[in-house]
Amino acid sequence: MISWPGHITPGTTDETSVLSALDLLPSLAKIAGVKLPSSYRGDGKDRSTALLGKPSPRNMDMYWEYGRNDIAFKFPKGRDKSPNLAIRSGQWKLLMNSDGSNAQLYNIQKDQNESKDLAADNRKIVQGLKTKLDKWWTSLPKLK
Repeated sequence: MISWPGHITPGTTDETSVLSALDLLPSLAKIAGVKLPSSYRGDGKDRSTALLGKPSPRNMDMYWEYGRNDIAFKFPKGRDKSPNLAIRSGQWKLLMNSDGSNAQLYNIQKDQNESKDLAADNRKIVQGLKTKLDKWWTSLPKLK
């Protein structure tokens, strides 16, 4: 997805690094030699080394909301509606609704298609990730 002749070797693939769109601002600022204001408090992290072709694992959790809630983005409907919150922590990805229901756990290193829900066999992992995800979710500003 990234091309920069003379800086990044063409045709290379990185299956180790994990980035979020939130990482783009601090990463591109670093590459451009731009210092972010000291007041900047973004959630993204500088992942410039990965963008420049040096694979590196992510050493912190990633959280996101799909926006599929009762206020906005009420789609998809029916059986295709997935839980609206997610956390990725190392090899694990937990999905759940903001009320704590419908928890689904996947080992995304072994099952990239998320075809086998492992929640029932890994209750301790599920509970730990649910606690982290709920703490993150409750810290966010709420839509009205």
